[in-house]
Amino acid sequence: METTTYKILLIEDDKIDQMAFRRLVEDQKLPYNYTIAGSVSEARKALDGEQFDIIISDHSLGDGTAFDILGSVGDTPIILVTGVGDEELVVKAWRAGACDYVIKDLGRNYLKTVPVTIENVVKHKRMEEKLQLLSGAIMSTDDSVCITDMKNIILFVNRAFCQTYGYTEEEVIGKDCNILWIEKSQTGNTRSVFRIGRNAWQVGFYHRRKDGSVFPVSLSRSIIKDSNRREVAVVGVARDISDHLLIEDELRTANQELKQQNQLLTSQKG
Repeated sequence: METTTYKILLIEDDKIDQMAFRRLVEDQKLPYNYTIAGSVSEARKALDGEQFDIIISDHSLGDGTAFDILGSVGDTPIILVTGVGDEELVVKAWRAGACDYVIKDLGRNYLKTVPVTIENVVKHKRMEEKLQLLSGAIMSTDDSVCITDMKNIILFVNRAFCQTYGYTEEEVIGKDCNILWIEKSQTGNTRSVFRIGRNAWQVGFYHRRKDGSVFPVSLSRSIIKDSNRREVAVVGVARDISDHLLIEDELRTANQELKQQNQLLTSQKG
């Protein structure tokens, strides 16, 4: 199995801590391609020339602090190294964009936690990237996406939903999704079977827009489960099939007219 190598920038002005980090990487054979900067100015030079996967920065540096770096790292995750009792500093760092922190001790045992912290930060960043990709895909799709909790309360809608139903996001989040149905509860009168292709049939429903107009939709829904396999939400994907029904009606009318013409020609020949 191939091991991922991480490009790491360590910002540390203490020479002994620098040596301890090098020893940690060598002794544990960690897959780190690292650069060490001993000051804010050195760190900025390194950041100007290279891209890093992770930045580890001591708070107090010779020519500044880690906060002087935070504005230059972009979306690169940064781990703050701080002393005991600096909880307020950690909160401030999080607000400024730091992803995690480790507490420095006199025996430098904090370095033993660095590999685990790096893995956690990398996993978190990958999850964020995956969520951003998923969110982008959902927001850009032409189908209306609506996510509700198990009590039918709307948690999320995409851009297409707002365009189709006429609601703003603020108007529907927190509302019962029954506002979309013709009746408060689904009944047999709100369900039909629509033909949407030559041999394709789909269960459809009638939904109501904000302005009160009613339109047919094809609807698919699936359950979201958490890590404990508990049902926590429902994803509904709806598509306005008014055009499909209109085409179907036009084709049906054309076929009837053609059938009548053929019958007329047959009778005339007879």
